[in-house]
Amino acid sequence: MDVGTFLNYLSGIEADNLRATYHFQERISERKSEIHPDLNKIYHIILKEQLVGILKQEEGKFKLYYERTENHDLVIIISIKGTNPLILNLVTCFLEDAKKRRRPDGAEISGN
Repeated sequence: MDVGTFLNYLSGIEADNLRATYHFQERISERKSEIHPDLNKIYHIILKEQLVGILKQEEGKFKLYYERTENHDLVIIISIKGTNPLILNLVTCFLEDAKKRRRPDGAEISGN
């Protein structure tokens, strides 16, 4: 599945389409902090907040970036378990320095 198709699926999902794997739930409890959200907040982020980045890791597996603070992004790895009905497995999540997704020189990308 390509990124565009995945984004179309993602734009229409509901909480019932998301499944938190055991590994995912373990990582949340290990990493919970003031800026690392709990499971309910992660569901809210996926359902309501705007992505700041996405990478296709392999067929049916995507790395999603959501801005949490000026300095940190929340990275969520999602795999597609099924499309009819749509089932998205939450594989893992972690905080990452936001500067990893930004251009180091701060330059804008030109369309010309």
